[in-house]
Amino acid sequence: MMKSPLYLLDKYVYPALRRQLVLKLYSKGLGVSEISRRLKLSKSLVSRYIRGERGSLVDVSKYRDVVEELDKIAEGIINNDIDEYMVEIQLVKLALYMMKKRYLCIYHGKIDPEINPSKCNICIEAF
Repeated sequence: MMKSPLYLLDKYVYPALRRQLVLKLYSKGLGVSEISRRLKLSKSLVSRYIRGERGSLVDVSKYRDVVEELDKIAEGIINNDIDEYMVEIQLVKLALYMMKKRYLCIYHGKIDPEINPSKCNICIEAF
């Protein structure tokens, strides 16, 4: 049975975006406790993101436009301009954007052998 693009989004893409955001905040001097507090994530999850134990399958850092958006979100968090709800909204929008741009097709093909990324247009049509 073919795995839905939404499965890919939930299981791999969203954690990858969160991980990249956590790494950005960490590199800007925020500690695990502060990141945990601001993003409403457990300290354990933040630590796993930093160690690469979660959110590592999809490398969002290779997409410059995605990195630029994550930079804006990180700055908004640091400056207290956006709260955890707006962070979630921005991450969901960014994940859907990545699907529409076909950035995730190769990953979808890796986790689901029934998918042929060169023939699949599900994300382009849906998003």
